[in-house]
Amino acid sequence: MVRDDQTYPSKNEADFAAWLAKPDMQGGLVIALLQPAKTQVYTTDFQGVKDECPTLAYLEEALAFVSGPGGLVTTSVFDAFPFITEPISSEGLSKEAINAYNTFLDMLEAKKPEVVFACWRVNGQDLLFSGKGLGRSTQVESLRLSNGHVVRVVNGFHPSYTANFCANESCFRRLFTMELCKAFCELNTAWQEDKWMDILRWKCQGRARQLIKEKGRDGEQLNRGGGRVLPGSREDDSARKYKAYIKSFDNGLQRLKQTFKHMVSPAYESQSSWDLYAFFVFSQNTSEGIYDALLAVSEATKRFKPGTSMPDPSLVELSDHISWQTLKFLLDDIPDLLQYPKGLHKNIWSSQFATSTSRGLKWNMEESTIKFIENLTNSFSQSSKSWIYIPDLLHHAFKEIAINFEESLGEEYDDHRQNRAASVLNSVDTLGASLYPLSLSTSRDAGSAKLAGNT
Repeated sequence: MVRDDQTYPSKNEADFAAWLAKPDMQGGLVIALLQPAKTQVYTTDFQGVKDECPTLAYLEEALAFVSGPGGLVTTSVFDAFPFITEPISSEGLSKEAINAYNTFLDMLEAKKPEVVFACWRVNGQDLLFSGKGLGRSTQVESLRLSNGHVVRVVNGFHPSYTANFCANESCFRRLFTMELCKAFCELNTAWQEDKWMDILRWKCQGRARQLIKEKGRDGEQLNRGGGRVLPGSREDDSARKYKAYIKSFDNGLQRLKQTFKHMVSPAYESQSSWDLYAFFVFSQNTSEGIYDALLAVSEATKRFKPGTSMPDPSLVELSDHISWQTLKFLLDDIPDLLQYPKGLHKNIWSSQFATSTSRGLKWNMEESTIKFIENLTNSFSQSSKSWIYIPDLLHHAFKEIAINFEESLGEEYDDHRQNRAASVLNSVDTLGASLYPLSLSTSRDAGSAKLAGNT
């Protein structure tokens, strides 16, 4: 393929695109992205090339979570504009862009996938097999290729949102994972939409609009087109990036404080498990706060990554901020909440719920928070001059409560659905039992009338 500047893709570039397009088989799922990164350096080490691209590295991580360890090796990834590295204009496609897009359609015809996960779009252009925008569609389109093959298209958004531009925003990661799961489920037509999915899409749309306004005020643009980006290939203010992580951590820690404050309030005592679920999910959006904090802690641990001799000063600032805010949370906030003397009390939360008789979500939450406080406390120790902390233990504490909290919410949601279904069945059985004598009575009356008429 000849570009407009009369250059050709290099052999390594073409070979890498072929590697992404594997496995060499028809059917299955194709993940469609927009275009390759302009500054990508191509070598024969395809895994190394992938690792150098945060978008593809994140995509492989998401694939491993949803479908297993195969990752990009077992899932085909096509670019809608292969080998085109200049931005795709929203005002109209150039000659090379048209040729590249037609190549993409040819690839789909050869592959004959059952499902395309559309993670690309060009603003102002209504192109086949493109997405509709972040969280903007729940419908699965059925599109017919020129060879007659029908493909189901699941709406997605570019993983660069999560890998590059909004790495500290957990809601986008959750939405991308959900939509990717939907794409895989469509292979077996097993997907069912639910209310919480629309709520997540709605929240992510609102957050995206908010970020666009904020970044616009700061003179920065959020990548809405959806191309891959490499580190250092754009004006990347690391100080601003880490300030965003600090903000995410502070918001997440505040959500945890609100959660703990609620758990020792009279309102908590009178709540049912489902009321508590609604409070966490719909009122406080607690999960998002916990995961935002976890993302910030995960980023901060890079300061201590082996081989990192001179970490970014902004990364050091993030790490120090997280350690001191967490220590303050343990020394001051938790004791104040429970009316204890200030200090590090490992068993302070377990003492609060020592005689608890809670069940269901409440019991799970109490156990998770007890463990969280113990894990956080274990990550700090006091030397002769100052407090020190162990980053891995701190990260483990936030990771464990995030997982436990999500699993507890999932169990409560499943229990609630089962109870509702059982309630409906019981209502039907009760109604049937009450109607049965009435039907017998009605039948006898009808028969008597008929006999009387024949006399």
